[in-house]
Amino acid sequence: MAGPTKPIHPAAVHFPIAFLALAFGLDILTFASPRLPASITSQLLPQPDLHKISYYALTLGLATSVPAVLTGGVEAVKLISKQGMYEADGKTLRTKVKATFAHAITMDTVLAVATYIWMTRRALVTESFSGKMGLATAYSPADWMVGVEAGLMAVFLFSAGIGGTLVYNYGVGFQSLSAGSKKTQ
Repeated sequence: MAGPTKPIHPAAVHFPIAFLALAFGLDILTFASPRLPASITSQLLPQPDLHKISYYALTLGLATSVPAVLTGGVEAVKLISKQGMYEADGKTLRTKVKATFAHAITMDTVLAVATYIWMTRRALVTESFSGKMGLATAYSPADWMVGVEAGLMAVFLFSAGIGGTLVYNYGVGFQSLSAGSKKTQ
């Protein structure tokens, strides 16, 4: 008989959150830097270097999101199989289940759009003259990418907040650790 499983998903999300927030944040910062005071911009690395860092942070964020997505799916299946999708009336979705679906859909959407941006930037890096020459300027995102990343950052943080609520308010992922976990909303 196997013992309780460890809550892997809450531990697996920290790297993708950090890397994706860094990638989006650096691109937004460099886009806004011409409008920032010189006292701030003088402390920053040159823009081409910041764009290169954001590109690699995006790469790492997407790579580390794979285990987070897979373990999140496992947690969602466990939640639904143990507690069901519906309240006692058989018609109303449980609050936890609604939050789980909202978290999964929004986060998967963010990752899909971020993957498209990464693929587009990768093509620019590998196919452009500056990319073939190894110049850091090849890593600069297009203005539309930065605008999309600003929207992604908002949705990303909203979705991460839902995930935090699931873990800390509802105990999703941790209930399997206690022997007599109660069925809660």
